[in-house]
Amino acid sequence: MLPTKPEDLPPRSPKANNEQAPGSHGGNGGPQMAQLDLSRSSSIVTSRAPSTVGDGPVGSGAGVAYSNNLWATSASGLSYHSEASQATFVSTICQEKEQQKWDSDEELKRSSKILLKMQKWSLLVGLSIINVAIIWVAVQFPQSYYFTVVLLTANTALQALMIIFICTVAFWTYGLSRLWRDKPKKPETPETMVWLLPCYNETLGELTRSLDSLVAQKKVDENPKFIMIVVDGNVRGPGMEKTTQRYLLEDILGPGTFVHFENGYRAHDGLFMAIDAQHGTYKGVPYLFVGKRENMGKRDSLCFTRSFLHHYNRRSENLETMYHKELFEYMGTLLMQRGIDKVDYLAGMDADTVFDDYCIHEMLEVLRADPKLVASCGHVCVDYADNKWGAWSMYQAFEYSQTQGLRRTFQSVVTGKVNCLPGCCQLIKVCEETFGDLILREKFGYCPKPNDPMTTQIMGTYSEDSVHATTFFSLFPETMTAQALRAKAFTIVPQDWKVFLSQRKRWSLGSISNQFTMVFRPGIMFVERIISLVTVITWAVTPFTVAAIAHLVIAIIRHGNDLWKNPPFLSLFSVLVVKYIYSLGLVFWLPRNATEQVQYVLGYIMHIFVGPFINLFIWIYSLYYSDDFKWGKTREIIGGDEESGRLLFH
Repeated sequence: MLPTKPEDLPPRSPKANNEQAPGSHGGNGGPQMAQLDLSRSSSIVTSRAPSTVGDGPVGSGAGVAYSNNLWATSASGLSYHSEASQATFVSTICQEKEQQKWDSDEELKRSSKILLKMQKWSLLVGLSIINVAIIWVAVQFPQSYYFTVVLLTANTALQALMIIFICTVAFWTYGLSRLWRDKPKKPETPETMVWLLPCYNETLGELTRSLDSLVAQKKVDENPKFIMIVVDGNVRGPGMEKTTQRYLLEDILGPGTFVHFENGYRAHDGLFMAIDAQHGTYKGVPYLFVGKRENMGKRDSLCFTRSFLHHYNRRSENLETMYHKELFEYMGTLLMQRGIDKVDYLAGMDADTVFDDYCIHEMLEVLRADPKLVASCGHVCVDYADNKWGAWSMYQAFEYSQTQGLRRTFQSVVTGKVNCLPGCCQLIKVCEETFGDLILREKFGYCPKPNDPMTTQIMGTYSEDSVHATTFFSLFPETMTAQALRAKAFTIVPQDWKVFLSQRKRWSLGSISNQFTMVFRPGIMFVERIISLVTVITWAVTPFTVAAIAHLVIAIIRHGNDLWKNPPFLSLFSVLVVKYIYSLGLVFWLPRNATEQVQYVLGYIMHIFVGPFINLFIWIYSLYYSDDFKWGKTREIIGGDEESGRLLFH
């Protein structure tokens, strides 16, 4: 029953007495609007008690009021009840999370990925069009063979010239001049050396073999030495029960003095890196273990070690470096306590590599022979392990021998500019030209930005060995490097297609990008510019080369003896025969024994028949994945200590 008398209504609030409710009659009889009373809470709307609409009908029709509602309906419209009730408004909505509409870093990364993809497809499509066009011209216009033969034979002709120079210099150096040339003399004070072993996810067996081969080096007993083991991150690979750091600390190095640095140094990406350090002695040789919290790549480990040795030798003061003062003093103290006041050379190897007993001695002998040399590298061989006749190993062993026995030998004996010092077997002089801040911090240690062009990204990620050498060749043209073929190092090579392609993609893109920049860099000698230019062009027309080989095979089958009357065929054959005779001749002086000679010949045969087609697959794979800078299957990981709840870092 609705109240009909004013005295039956609940008393109004003070505000409601002063302001008239909507639909009610004021003193002049017209409808007035009343405001909501929100004095209780900002989140609760106070409802009003039921009321009548005037004293009777307004206009036509009877007034109707609804109890427990905010508004009353009448013939003239809605009337707001000003009296409070216990009614509340209930909803199931929820507020959005507080988040920026867009993140500048993420947008930059996304835009950079799009830019890299555009560059990748532009390069892939552009080179494909060029190769298709050359093939079409060669087929449709046979008279154009003068042009196509130049493309096919340019690199091989250069290699033939290299062979002539190598033979000439070898005859003079190791023949006539050997009669009166003195052997390198040992310095009065033996050179001091630091041996660097960068690691990532190597197994217990790999780490043990590498370290044991280091401490077993012969003819360097008089040289003060110190081992630095730098581990990138705390991860483990497939089949590993522990991380690489734990294998080293718990199973190989054993007890030592452990120190933690929460702020150890400024890493490659510009942020501070926490490290765990342990020092002690491994089989009579002092060592320093450095375990990094995160993986920053091998380049970061190289810069960390090389820059420290440079600043330690200079006793740098009041100078900004990447190191925290406590860490720098800690490492410097370890060297001084071992009697090493100055480091002359840094020997580098990989954690999956084994040195021959005289490897470091042979590289040192080469450096002693010429004061102009700032670095030398050894002869990297394939470690056959338990599979002496594996096809993968023999094929890659031949490729290794080809690279080191031809172009790198030419650079060593003729130009003095070996532009790739393999990180698994190198000996570098600690000096301003090799380890100075201009090299390591500004050039070699440059961290690519997300929006840098693809070439910069590749050179900042891959091919540390060649990028470092060509950088100091450009900045310091007087520097020279050499190769010590007697310094043997044995490394494990991929044994399946996926890992092989992943590794060769990094090598191919890194090498070609570096060769491309060498064409334009200041300070690079003219001969090396020409060789680099021809190398880049030859790589760019790889599909055309394979098509030409296929066409040649078909022509031999169809025409046979008539080919000997064909000028393009004769010119191509005459150049190729020089290279392949020289390649076969390497069997007499690169392999160490009869078994290795047989392995080399078998690899030589495989390379003749399948080499061009494998190179084509590598070419396509490298270009297609050129915007992906992950290591892929080359160094696969499955996790770290964090997954099992065991943390090495405190």
